[in-house]
Amino acid sequence: MMSLSLKGRFLFTFFIVQYDPIWGGSIQAIIFDYVTFSHFQIGFPITSASMDAMDSNLKGMAVVIMGVCGSGKSTIGNMLAKVLNCSFLDADDFHPESNKDKMKRGIALSDKDRIPWLETLRNALREHLLSNNTVVLGCSALQKNYREILRSADPNYEHGSFESMVKFVLLDARAEVIAARLEKRAAEGNHFMPPNLLQSQLDSLQLDPSEGILKVDATQSPDDTVNGIQALIF
Repeated sequence: MMSLSLKGRFLFTFFIVQYDPIWGGSIQAIIFDYVTFSHFQIGFPITSASMDAMDSNLKGMAVVIMGVCGSGKSTIGNMLAKVLNCSFLDADDFHPESNKDKMKRGIALSDKDRIPWLETLRNALREHLLSNNTVVLGCSALQKNYREILRSADPNYEHGSFESMVKFVLLDARAEVIAARLEKRAAEGNHFMPPNLLQSQLDSLQLDPSEGILKVDATQSPDDTVNGIQALIF
């Protein structure tokens, strides 16, 4: 329930409506008058319709930096978030230990593993959107149905329309470039994803032109990549 308190002198417009059960109502008179309140409070319920009206005024945006492991999602996402002065979310931080353990052992995740993880990410994005904040997420988001889950962070999103406050940018690079990055990272012990899972990720990557996914060349310098993303989105 929301309430409105009034105090002071206000000009009100009163409509006098005559109702006929067959023809409906018609305005018979319009009266303007001043009303003085020492204190008056009215209440009205919050309905799903009123919440939808509030949601329609969303000003936030979620930018998902997507791509296979080793494409630079965390590096580029962090840099972009700093430029935009907003939060950065790393999808890897949201994986349960069971998922991380599977990947450490070189076992590709199934949809049963991924869907709850993606729903958690969707909920995190929605919190930012409902607060009218911009947020950057680094997430593989390899398949169309995975991206649809993330798009639904926008409470006004219509499934299949691809019109959402959640935008996707693919970090595009040749397989051999990414493989070299993963080998280097594995040697440094900086990530739980082994290089041998790269091919399974490349095989899983689905791109539908109708989605309007933006692409940037991930083989250029990080600064140039971030500048390219800004030019595409903003």
